[in-house]
Amino acid sequence: MASCYCYLLYGLGYKYPDYLCHSCLRMLNVQISALQTLFTMLCELCLFYRRAHLRLCLEKLKGLVPLGPESSRHTTLSLLKKAKLHIKKLEEYDRKAVHQIDQLQREQRHLKRQLEKLGIERVRMDSIGSTVSSERSDSDREEIDVDVESTDCLPADLDWSSSSLSDSDERGSLQSVCSDEGYSSSGVKRLKSQSNHKPCLGL
Repeated sequence: MASCYCYLLYGLGYKYPDYLCHSCLRMLNVQISALQTLFTMLCELCLFYRRAHLRLCLEKLKGLVPLGPESSRHTTLSLLKKAKLHIKKLEEYDRKAVHQIDQLQREQRHLKRQLEKLGIERVRMDSIGSTVSSERSDSDREEIDVDVESTDCLPADLDWSSSSLSDSDERGSLQSVCSDEGYSSSGVKRLKSQSNHKPCLGL
């Protein structure tokens, strides 16, 4: 019983070596060694899983990083260096892409504003064109009305003008003939009277 009490006291934290017997010490040593072996096994298992995970990550990294034709000869250190350089290149590409996206967004906003301005200008020009076309149609109608009214009065004026023109032409021709032949003014009057009496004679 004393040994059991010694063991319990030692387990509770009372470290009195006088109360520990040899059997309790042996049991404690066995338990400590068992715990140590369990701890080492757990460490080895964790290390094994860690190495397996690291190996899997390296295989994935080989697929992501461009290694060239001799990819099987690369060591872990060279693979990590190339991965670091590749990450830097990707970061640089990312910065350039972000800058280009910002520039394209600014250009898109500028083009949208210009498109809105052009739309407003087009609406204004369409309204101006419609007003101008309506004014032209009104003016064309007025000109047509004026032409119709003027054509109604044209025949009498044309007859009068044609008769006056024919009389003036005859008089001019007579005067030119008389002047060419050396006739006097009395001769011109006589010729005019004869020309006026000719239609009466014909009747």
